[in-house]
Amino acid sequence: MVVLAASITTRQGKPLLSRQFKDLSKDRVLELLSNFQNLVSEISSDHTFVEDKHVRYVYRPFDNYYIILITNRQSNIIKDLATLNLFSQTIHSYLSSFQDQEIFHNAFEILSSFDEIVSMGGYKENLSFTQVQTYLSMESHEERIQEIIERNKEIEATEERKRRAKEIARKEHERKHGFMSSNGDYDGANRFMGSKDPNVTNAINSYYSHASPAAQQSYLQSSHAAAAEVAPVASPMATSQRAGHSATGGMKLGGGAGRRAGAAPRPSAISSASSGTPPPPEEDVPENNGILISIKEVINAEFSRDGTIHSSELKGVLELRINDHDLSHSNLKLADSIDVRDKSFQFKTHPNIDKQSFLSTKLISLRDKSKAFPANDQSLGVLRWRKVAPAEDDSLIPLTLTTWVSPSESQQGFDVIIEYESVLETELADVIFTIPVFPQEPVDINTESSTCSDAEVVNMDQEMGTSIKISKIAANDAGALTFTIEAPYEDALYPMTVSFEESTRDKLAKSFTGMAIQSVVMANDHDQELPYDVITSLKSDEYLVQ
Repeated sequence: MVVLAASITTRQGKPLLSRQFKDLSKDRVLELLSNFQNLVSEISSDHTFVEDKHVRYVYRPFDNYYIILITNRQSNIIKDLATLNLFSQTIHSYLSSFQDQEIFHNAFEILSSFDEIVSMGGYKENLSFTQVQTYLSMESHEERIQEIIERNKEIEATEERKRRAKEIARKEHERKHGFMSSNGDYDGANRFMGSKDPNVTNAINSYYSHASPAAQQSYLQSSHAAAAEVAPVASPMATSQRAGHSATGGMKLGGGAGRRAGAAPRPSAISSASSGTPPPPEEDVPENNGILISIKEVINAEFSRDGTIHSSELKGVLELRINDHDLSHSNLKLADSIDVRDKSFQFKTHPNIDKQSFLSTKLISLRDKSKAFPANDQSLGVLRWRKVAPAEDDSLIPLTLTTWVSPSESQQGFDVIIEYESVLETELADVIFTIPVFPQEPVDINTESSTCSDAEVVNMDQEMGTSIKISKIAANDAGALTFTIEAPYEDALYPMTVSFEESTRDKLAKSFTGMAIQSVVMANDHDQELPYDVITSLKSDEYLVQ
């Protein structure tokens, strides 16, 4: 096979990227791509290649784009299709979605992968997708060696600086106090040896480390003699300590007599216990009776302390799970209330989903009608959406928050009131407020002022801070959480992080933004409805009070 060029174009014929592996001019490549656009418009969409008198076009459509290989007519079509598949895999590894700007942004990586797959002579290299990824991400061996050399030089320079500092300290002490006495004995050195100044000790050690063997031996004997004089004084203390260890079998931590009965544990103890807790088990696989549709939405929002909404964003995904092969040839009809052409939403369908059918009839079906959805009981994301609301717009806010902070009169810290209001038709579970402080005193939750009686401290950690949990907030409920917490200043209490979760299993359930399923039908017979279940969920990701 001989590949003349590899290109990415739009469905309208606009070339975006092209790599030539033979001596072809830009005008010639544009002429060939224009000819391809004329040829492909005249044939069925089931074809994967077209030919003219001189070249063959092997292509693959993706949404509104084509990936095209231009080869000679004598090229092996089977090998061309395999090469095209490899090109497609590498392109998808760099692109999360096919958009013009994203293609231009990753143009260098895409063209580099083209060069790895096909040589400049136009011949395919014997490589797999994994090998291409490995070659593109390989580090330079020479660069790694150079980094090691530079790092070793820095370490040597640091050690040399420390040695010179010790030498300077030694010379300074010799100048001030004299190293030898008038009779020629090392009285000055003995005085230095008896000193407890660490700088003096380091200077003496540095000097004798470079001295003659005889001087080093004399220094060691003097050190041992000084240690022998000090040992009898220190030995009773050491003996008693060793006796204490042997009598108790080890060091005793925190006697129980010094702690009053019923006293709350220190925050450090809570932190230690929490850090030693094993990670929670993985989420259980939901029960699937054949077709299970999960509508998941995640909300990000940022509030000011007075409750003003700074920003809000929602991301959603519709996942399909099928465990019955008889139900795999199915189509999903969205509810009539959903406007798939709403410009405030950004809808993205799976590449194998028929996008035109989705936009025209709100039907989620496969592009290739002869194929079926996988029936392996694994989640498959078929639709994604995103919506960003402007500032002060509460349309994407399921839980509004307002905080009030004032200095505490009872202890060092602050009295905090968090007012909340839910606009959901269902209850929120496991609402957790995390404050980024680690107090030394226990957090005092005021149950009289709080409307939630089940509030409790669930975690205190030096890195994460203090977490207070409310088991649930009822539908369309409003309330307040009041507590006193130790903090050096008010700004140390922010940003507060809020996490919550809402989940419903109901065939008629709607998501927070109104996403719902009207029916599930057979692909070849839309009048035949199939049984299905729907799970909707709403979670917070970054829900902050700044």
